[in-house]
Amino acid sequence: MTVPGGGSTNRRTFLSLIGAGAAIAAGGTTLSACSSSDGKSATANGRAETEDKLSGLLPKYIGYDSVKPDLPGENGAAPGFTKYPAELKRAVPEKAVKSGKEVSAMTPLWSPLPPGLGHNSYFDANNERIGAPVRFNILSGNDYGDKLGPLLAAGNVPELLCVPGWNIAGLTRFAQAVDKLFEDLTPFLAGDKVSAYPMLANLPTRAWAYGVWNSQLKAVPFPSDGFPWALYYRKDIFDQVGAEPPKTTDDVLALGKQLTDQKAKRWAFGGIYDEMVRAFGAPSDWRKDSSGKLVNKIETPEFEEAVAFVRKVFQAGYVHPEVVGNNDTDQNALFEGGQIVMRQNGLGGWQESLQRQSQINPKFNPQLVLPFAHDGGTPITWGGDPAGIFTFVKKGLGQERVAELLGVLNYTAAPFGTEEYQTYMYGQEGKHYTRQSSGAPKLTALGQKEVSQTYIFLGGRPTAITQSEYPGYVQAMSEWQNAAAKVRQKSLFDGIRVEQPTKMAALAQPFDDKLQDIFRGRRPVSELKTAVKEWQTNGGNEGRDFYAKVLSDNGR
Repeated sequence: MTVPGGGSTNRRTFLSLIGAGAAIAAGGTTLSACSSSDGKSATANGRAETEDKLSGLLPKYIGYDSVKPDLPGENGAAPGFTKYPAELKRAVPEKAVKSGKEVSAMTPLWSPLPPGLGHNSYFDANNERIGAPVRFNILSGNDYGDKLGPLLAAGNVPELLCVPGWNIAGLTRFAQAVDKLFEDLTPFLAGDKVSAYPMLANLPTRAWAYGVWNSQLKAVPFPSDGFPWALYYRKDIFDQVGAEPPKTTDDVLALGKQLTDQKAKRWAFGGIYDEMVRAFGAPSDWRKDSSGKLVNKIETPEFEEAVAFVRKVFQAGYVHPEVVGNNDTDQNALFEGGQIVMRQNGLGGWQESLQRQSQINPKFNPQLVLPFAHDGGTPITWGGDPAGIFTFVKKGLGQERVAELLGVLNYTAAPFGTEEYQTYMYGQEGKHYTRQSSGAPKLTALGQKEVSQTYIFLGGRPTAITQSEYPGYVQAMSEWQNAAAKVRQKSLFDGIRVEQPTKMAALAQPFDDKLQDIFRGRRPVSELKTAVKEWQTNGGNEGRDFYAKVLSDNGR
């Protein structure tokens, strides 16, 4: 899944800087959304709760092994599958929607819209398995959050609503909306009750903990790969110009000069800001200084160094002008078209770009830069929350209908190696895809037109690296994840679900506006100190006290 804003610092990305429940817009982590029973007090004052205290609300984990991985994940990295099984397991033998009644759903998409229901045989194939047509209202992921606010305010929600965690950060009184509009799934899924939905029972327990609002299990989670983003480069272009991936920030500057050729309409960089903050060694959210005081990421010298560096990259002319002009520019087309050579993006963006480009440009070869420290020393990587996207069920539909809708989500949770996974990922064999000699699917012309990542947003499935249809992809992604997992820095708040106070959240946009001006030379870099002081005075110091109390209350 490609996540918007993967190279820009916007309001959503900023929330990650200040440790706002790890709301990171660049790769699948989420704003932790635990709240009090009335919703209002938590929104104003913040709230935190350890994941283990939610155990009574959560489904019992019952593993389902469809196929053994070829490349086991280490230190939390996803397992890799270098080939497709010759025989697929039928994981969901019965149709979920016994009534045959049409299901309404709203989901985001970061690619062109596919043909709609009644004009798309890929939809037909999946709906035949489900037992009823799923009528998707598919909206552009880039402005999905803008649509959610009015929808929730009006209360006119579909039966299944996908809400990305990073969008939650921009929704006021979200906990109240959740309480009012969405079904409590605890009676259907808590403990052994989840056994009625074996694929949902196969989701990790930690992911389920992030689907709790107001002491109720309110959503089916989309488990996260645990990495907010990575730095991508076009290896095919690197090979053309004799370039090597960077191992220091000095290398990044040198690549800016080597790769940028304005006459050829090629610029070295799109968005790389968050990766540079990480490379300079700033924490993902908070850390303690020698006296035990909490220090926010934006207050650290490493953060200041990273901002000055990114400004230098902008001022040198190495950033694509469309990104300079609009930090929310969709960079997919620019990267895939070779106008941007390096950019950061969520891990799911890799296989999505391969799907779009593999038949158009066989030389297209994106790869990931191994994590590096700015000075060539030992790098760190940041981890993310165990779930990043959530699917809610509309309230008041009745027990039988809720059970049917959970059956739909059970279908879309089927893991790699099952017939269901193959169908919602690729459609029908011989029609939407054919098998390569390795057994991996290859989309046909019809598949290219009709198959889109729609059903995957109806809840998640265990993370796995599976796309062996793209030679070398599984091995390369597995290598990167295992390397990144070894140097992952654990947050002080690991295992604690935190919702930041409203006053602190309101500081995001003003700070980000100043940061963007600094990058683009509209403000001097010295104004960063002023912006940080304003953040502290206007609510950041109160937020620090709140977070310090969270740690103290949990014996940390």
